[in-house]
Amino acid sequence: MNNLTSDGIETLKGCRLPLSSFSFIGLYGSPGCGKTTQLQNIADAVIQWSKQTTYDLDKPKICNGVVTHYIYISPSTQTDHTLNSKDNKILIQGTDQNILDLTDSIKVMNDAFESALISQDFIRDITKDIYKELYEDNKINQLTRKQLIQRHPQYNLLIRSLQSLEQFKENYPELRFKETNKQILQVLSDITSKTNMLSRNSIQAFDGFMVRRPKIILIADDQAGTKLFTSITSNEFYNLLCVRRHQSLFFIGISLHSPGNMQYSYKMQMNSMLLFRGIPQEKLKLLYDNISALDSIDFNINDFIKIYQNATGYNETNMSKKEDYRFNFVYVQSQPIQAIYLNFDKRLK
Repeated sequence: MNNLTSDGIETLKGCRLPLSSFSFIGLYGSPGCGKTTQLQNIADAVIQWSKQTTYDLDKPKICNGVVTHYIYISPSTQTDHTLNSKDNKILIQGTDQNILDLTDSIKVMNDAFESALISQDFIRDITKDIYKELYEDNKINQLTRKQLIQRHPQYNLLIRSLQSLEQFKENYPELRFKETNKQILQVLSDITSKTNMLSRNSIQAFDGFMVRRPKIILIADDQAGTKLFTSITSNEFYNLLCVRRHQSLFFIGISLHSPGNMQYSYKMQMNSMLLFRGIPQEKLKLLYDNISALDSIDFNINDFIKIYQNATGYNETNMSKKEDYRFNFVYVQSQPIQAIYLNFDKRLK
């Protein structure tokens, strides 16, 4: 994929694929068929696309802006449990305990952000009010303004909120986001400036940054050997993925050898799937049954299997020609528009 637009991903041959506010893609196929490469290509394209959007502090629920964390889970990587890294890319070795620790870290970060957002919304609202009350009136001199701010009924709460926000920024520096509202900057500069002596409490000078919502890409490569997708009993990862996903997860990509290695509940959360070579017919039938929109008078299970086999060279007997199909895949888009493509670019149904 080479060209990116704000309303989708434009592929090599000009076919534009929708990219929703939350994308969950599953890639299935035998070893060496190109799943990992394609998964990383898609993730890189999503990262580039995200750079074309801008986070808005006035609309904190909308997860625009650049990706804040890129988490890659793989059996072959070395462990790094933290969510803080220099390039915002975190490599996690795919063991059950590591994944549990990761899930807990994301949950803690999400909960901390929601709490920080309450403080931030209050800070931004009250400082706008203070500016309107005390700064727009030219008759109020600077000394009087200082006294009035300190006597404001919510001044102490404002200081405590600033302290709470500063603590969150210290814990999650990658989520700092520059404040651009000049009114807010003016009031906070006066309140936290040592020269103005406004604060009766311990508060450091405002650095000009608020905080933004986390935006996470999560890649899980070949995790069939863990409990990650095979069980949902007491599975915090499932809760993160299916229950709390809109809090921070923006794109999830999962690579497995067989669809049978994943719980049905996970499959139902997927926007789309990439089917590489090596998937048995019985597994294809299960996938077909899971996507009810594929079943119609004009398109049945046999049509689906035939399309897959033709695209991946299942019936090709010449080994040299069969190799030409090695990295082919069938792209099944289940939400929001039902469609089947060959390698993203050729509409098959």
